[in-house]
Amino acid sequence: MSHKNNIHVLSRAVILDQDHILLCKTRDLPMSFYFLPGGHIEHGESAEVAVLRELLEESGTQCRIKRFLGCLEHSFEPGHSSICHNHEYNFFFEAESDFLKVQIPLARMEDHIELIWFPLHEIDSIDFRPEPLKNLLPEWLNRSSSLAFRSFMR
Repeated sequence: MSHKNNIHVLSRAVILDQDHILLCKTRDLPMSFYFLPGGHIEHGESAEVAVLRELLEESGTQCRIKRFLGCLEHSFEPGHSSICHNHEYNFFFEAESDFLKVQIPLARMEDHIELIWFPLHEIDSIDFRPEPLKNLLPEWLNRSSSLAFRSFMR
C-alpha cells in the first residue's frame, strides 16, 4: 500500500507525575525521537480499550483513564516518523496508575522503546512527535481550548 493511502489510527496516553510526563523513546531507529505511550487501535477495539492494552504491553502496568483530552489528525513527509504511513489520527487520553510514578523504576517490556520520565516544561527541547502536540498538549491539559479535535493536514 502506498504512503498516500495508508492511514493509521492510534490511541495515546498522557501520564503525569511530579511535573514530569511519561514518554517513549525509540531504540531501533537510526534517529531517536520521543512520543507518548500507546499505539494502534485494533479492528473492533475502542480507543479507550486500545490505550489501556498498549499501556499494559509497554509498561507491564494496569492503568486507568482519567479523561479524554482530544484527537489530532496529522500528516507528515513519508519516512520522517514512519516508513509505513504518513497520515494519522491520534486519540489522546489522560491516564494514571498507582505504579507509574517518577520515583518507581520503569520496566522495559519492549525492545524497540524505552519508557522515560521527562520534565513537562522541557518538552520543547526534544524531538517530540507528532510535532503539533507540543502546543496542543498544554492547551488540552489546562482546558484553555474548546476544540478537542485539531487537524494539521499538509
